[in-house]
Amino acid sequence: MRAVRASGDGGVRVVDVEPTVPAHATDPVRVRVRSCGICGSDLHLAAWNLPVTLGHEFAGVLDDGTAVAVQPNVWCGECDRCLAGETNLCRTGLTRLHGVSVDGGLADEVIVDRSCLVPLPTGVGAEIGALVEPLAVAGHAVRRVELEPGARILVIGGGSIGLALVGVAQANAVDVDLSARYPHQREAGERLGARLVVADEYDVVVDAAGSQASLDDAVTRVRPGGTVVVAATYWDPVSFGTDLLGKEVHVVPAAMYGHDHGVREFDLAAELLAARPELADVLVSHRFALDDAAEAFRVSGDRASGAIKVVLGP
Repeated sequence: MRAVRASGDGGVRVVDVEPTVPAHATDPVRVRVRSCGICGSDLHLAAWNLPVTLGHEFAGVLDDGTAVAVQPNVWCGECDRCLAGETNLCRTGLTRLHGVSVDGGLADEVIVDRSCLVPLPTGVGAEIGALVEPLAVAGHAVRRVELEPGARILVIGGGSIGLALVGVAQANAVDVDLSARYPHQREAGERLGARLVVADEYDVVVDAAGSQASLDDAVTRVRPGGTVVVAATYWDPVSFGTDLLGKEVHVVPAAMYGHDHGVREFDLAAELLAARPELADVLVSHRFALDDAAEAFRVSGDRASGAIKVVLGP
């Protein structure tokens, strides 16, 4: 079968490989991939030359035709964090993460444990099911803070996670402002209901950009005693200035997704995609065939070109 792997020169290539059964899979199931999104982290992982098939945002169909999204992180269920309900912080979870430590969804098919399967609701096809993963990331980030009625929220960053955060906030009847660099990102945010006029002060600021500049802006714009939620990955080291201490800013990181009061956040994300089908029209900016993976990665890395979420399919 075809699979997308690091090419060794910072890019990717399509290679022929045999499907592998992950060592952790006690009930392995084959998923024929119909959509797989390129995350910003995939661009970095390709440069790291990881020896696995990339892709952690994916959906497909089972042998019986059931459409599913796949939760790529598999928790052990036995460590202290899992037992405490913080499954996204599983101590060994990174060793079972599809697209990072085991083969991911940028392939014709992938074998996963049955526990990873999230049946897609009626009306949500597998060709857009890859969006469940970034929506789950956004949902977890929003749930990391208790939003007071009338809270003022700013999202910094107009990539797929930032825009997904706008969609999740709107679904929870929370008004949100968006600070985005590119015109196409601002237009997408406006279509999702975000306000584009940035105020001087907010109760909660979400950094969905992941840079020193966005972090500095977040700390500057949050009110004294307010909260900065980190929903992005800082691939380069960042530092805090004196405002963090002087304003007693709460910094709350949001890592992936797990459970919310016993309900998988992946299931909640799938339900949101069904309730707001316009999310797919706004977030998916480009589609490519699997054979065109190298070009898809190039486009995904060029935000100025109009890319938001680049999705690959068969």
